Amino acid sequence: MTCNRFFTRAAIVATAGLVLCSTAQAWDEDGHIAVTRIAHRILPERMPAWVKSPEIRMRLEYLSAEPDRWRGQNAPDLEHTNNPDHYFDVEQIADYGLTMKTLPAFRRQFTDVLAAARAKDSALLKDYDPAKDRDYVRLVPGLLPYQIAELQWKVASSWTTLKTYEQYREYVTDDMIEYARANVVFHMGILSHYVGDASQPLHTTHHHNGWVGENPKGYTTDKKFHSFLDGGLMDIHHVTSDTVVSLKASPRTVTPKGYFGDICAFIDETHQQVIPLYEMEKSGELRKAPGKPFVEARLVAGGEMLAGVWAAAYDGSKIDDFRVKRLLAKGKVKDRNKGTGTLRSPD
Repeated sequence: MTCNRFFTRAAIVATAGLVLCSTAQAWDEDGHIAVTRIAHRILPERMPAWVKSPEIRMRLEYLSAEPDRWRGQNAPDLEHTNNPDHYFDVEQIADYGLTMKTLPAFRRQFTDVLAAARAKDSALLKDYDPAKDRDYVRLVPGLLPYQIAELQWKVASSWTTLKTYEQYREYVTDDMIEYARANVVFHMGILSHYVGDASQPLHTTHHHNGWVGENPKGYTTDKKFHSFLDGGLMDIHHVTSDTVVSLKASPRTVTPKGYFGDICAFIDETHQQVIPLYEMEKSGELRKAPGKPFVEARLVAGGEMLAGVWAAAYDGSKIDDFRVKRLLAKGKVKDRNKGTGTLRSPD
């Protein structure tokens, strides 16, 4: 089996998925595809040519909606881990003495800070009702920045394996190269979903399904506002993955060392669009001409950030010394298992 044969089959599957996605025109699907397509188009020159092929782009686009498909299982164990990874309600962290610039670097550090604060101040639990929290997710304001950061390093790890195999090509089979490439693409595709979420303002606020709490400016409280922004608004303005791909865009700078601050800054910038979004809805401009560039700008911002995160993951990869030792211990492919057919991985 060759890499080209694998990704040709993957492209066929992806094409079938895109046909289904395009009929809905929703941010849930077509919006994520748009973000991914923009990012793929502006990948830096230093990244390998194979990952820039149309077949890989189609596979990435299909995978970009995969985390939303997990929700269809409606299993509490899966919802518990999956749901908070899609959002981050920025307003809520102030109650815990945090800002987007002072978030702890690790997921468990963050949840520990929240738990410690609640132990000291029971008022932080005054609105919590366990009976309404089947999946046990309502004690966190979301975990989106951590999901992006962790997936960035999973992408980097996949690149590390591939780079190691490529550097020691005589010690690995064609299948091993193929599978390593497939892992790179899989993790890139899953990561694309969450960066797309981070570009949608309603994924960064507790006003995600209409305005909640005090509402002196009379913003919409429509519970369907989120779904409207996800799909209906794109339909109104005829914005699709095909129309946005030609918009001007360039990769955002994300560094292997400063990545978490870069991710938090992006989410905070998206959050700054929450009030303008509600203002446009209230004035009616969201459904008129000004609404189109608003949606396009968010999709482009997502694509630029995604390209930057993908590039940072590539730049953060290395040669795996442990894997090298295992490969060398097994010896060159031509010198082992002669005549036995498919060779096993040294793992």
